[in-house]
Amino acid sequence: MEGKTILMGSENHNGWKLEELLAQVKKEVSQKINKIVNDPSPQAQLVVRNNLAIIEHLGAAEALQRSSYVVLDAMRENEGPSGKPRIG
Repeated sequence: MEGKTILMGSENHNGWKLEELLAQVKKEVSQKINKIVNDPSPQAQLVVRNNLAIIEHLGAAEALQRSSYVVLDAMRENEGPSGKPRIG
């Protein structure tokens, strides 16, 4: 993925919003869990636990991103990826 921008920004108007990308990754990890959750092997159960921890961390990152939007929205309206940045 080197050189490719997948997140929306001033250089990439068609990319993902970070919180949407994180939610999509959480969904895909959940689907992987569902495929192996009934496998009683220690290896499968370790992978399930790891994936649950990954989902938890992705959820925390999503919450932080949404918290940033609260701060930015209090400053002024978002003009979108091609508009004037609110900070920086």
